[in-house]
Amino acid sequence: MDIATGLTLLAQATGIVKDLREVDKGFDAAALKSQMADLYGTLADVKIALSDARETIHDRDRKIKELEAKIAALSSGEACPICNAGRMKIVSSHEHPHFGFAGVQERTLKCDNCGHTEKHLHDPTGVTKKR
Repeated sequence: MDIATGLTLLAQATGIVKDLREVDKGFDAAALKSQMADLYGTLADVKIALSDARETIHDRDRKIKELEAKIAALSSGEACPICNAGRMKIVSSHEHPHFGFAGVQERTLKCDNCGHTEKHLHDPTGVTKKR
């Protein structure tokens, strides 16, 4: 059951409680017991619906945390091509000897897991791209 169903059942239980409050002294005891049985049944359904909603919310919170961790990992550097577990982090950067005037840099990246290193060109203006 979802949250909306639980709230609907809760509203139904509240309606039964209101009916019970309006019980006249001359009201039949069997009818009162019947109303009480309806109330207990509805409250049991509410409890189940709210428990299901709590589990759903817990599962969604867990999934959100997993996705946030995945986003953080993916946005904190590219995956290491050797171990696939670590992230490649920039450990040094300097101007390219021929294209440094255009903002091109040579960067050394190192895996934070296995220590693998690579050199990459960083070309923000696209000077070294083929046309």
